[in-house]
Amino acid sequence: MITLVVALGGLAALLPQPDAPPEPWAGLIIDRPGIESPVDASIWYCPWSQANAGRDSFLGIASVADADAEFTFPVAIPGEPPDEAAAQTLGPGAALITLSDVAQRGDSPGFVVFSDGPAAASVTVMGGVLTADSCVSQGPDEWFFAGGSTLTGERLRLRLFNPFPETAKVTVTGFSEIGVEALGDLRSVSINPRSWRDIDFEEMLRQRQALVISVRVDEGLVVPAMSYFQGEDEAWWIGGDLSSVWEFPVARSDGLGDAAVVVGNPNLTDVDVTVDVYTADGPERSVFEFTLPGETPLRIDLSSVPTDAVGVRISATAQVTAGVVASGSAGTAVTGGSPSPASVWLLPGLRTVGLNEGTLWLMNSGFEQISVTVSELTGAAAINTQVLVEPGTQIAVPITEPDALGVLVASSDPFTAAWSIEGPSGIAFASGLAVINE
Repeated sequence: MITLVVALGGLAALLPQPDAPPEPWAGLIIDRPGIESPVDASIWYCPWSQANAGRDSFLGIASVADADAEFTFPVAIPGEPPDEAAAQTLGPGAALITLSDVAQRGDSPGFVVFSDGPAAASVTVMGGVLTADSCVSQGPDEWFFAGGSTLTGERLRLRLFNPFPETAKVTVTGFSEIGVEALGDLRSVSINPRSWRDIDFEEMLRQRQALVISVRVDEGLVVPAMSYFQGEDEAWWIGGDLSSVWEFPVARSDGLGDAAVVVGNPNLTDVDVTVDVYTADGPERSVFEFTLPGETPLRIDLSSVPTDAVGVRISATAQVTAGVVASGSAGTAVTGGSPSPASVWLLPGLRTVGLNEGTLWLMNSGFEQISVTVSELTGAAAINTQVLVEPGTQIAVPITEPDALGVLVASSDPFTAAWSIEGPSGIAFASGLAVINE
């Protein structure tokens, strides 16, 4: 508990000086005509929530401070008012709403506005499939997605969500194992106000094993997300920027024998890449080393690693994109990585409920043992435990508190955190959200 208090004390350093413009606790305040954001709020965008006869979505929130959260789900019909909901957290705490209690109209991308923080949000879709990921508060001018493929029985779909009242435009490009893809028809894609648009790739880019898709925002604001279909299973994940380092606290787990890391080099010049692998037994550093030509992806098979549970660290001599895709008897999971370790992480929505089991994954890529405080967050309390993570290891922490709706993890030393949820209808990997970066 002392470690948690000390780590969270660092949050005070994030507060602005009295004579400086106010800054948000977390996320990015974006003001556009028609939407005004209070200066102390944080907005999180969730493009893939759905509720219909066969599926439902649970939107989890977690906050370090007491916070009110307002959910908005735009209706893609001009003039129609959005669907809305609200929840509260007693910090540090967590809460959730069920989308079907708000709207049952299939796809319902939306956003969450917090009154205080640090705070974060996630979406878990349950029913015929099981998929989850954290929502996003801000993004780059160009988003990258690595990990998709369009081989037989596989599909890839890009969603472009525009939550604002002005038309947005993006340019979609991509490259694969055969080189730069001809996507001239996607050079200027318009997305109507407070609406979304889906783009399917299985017909225009058939039989690709390692696809890297980028979305450059030319006008307005767009929040993209990607879904990967393998047979009847489905996995959603959020894109990100480029980085010279990527850490994946979970790249493979029990029941996912076919797991791989996809690294994409969008640069025009070659990049040297090193892949370290971490298990509960210790590190295997520099397991893979290779030179990746410009505008080329590479799928790295992890089947040679004998341990079921695996974490991965990727380092490169220039900025690259990376993603994990895993499948097997447990289902299909895709996730992006974290560009750097951090000392405090929020994992909203992480819980064990019914037949679905939630797991926290911690990875220490450093060379010293670290002590991590794991706080399982309920609506009104935090249940704390202490976990030791040995150097160069990845460990799994089962979520056992029946009322937990999210997790806060903190340490005086940097580490990375992610989570997974597994049940009869599948498995999902989700990235953690850094509160204090190192």
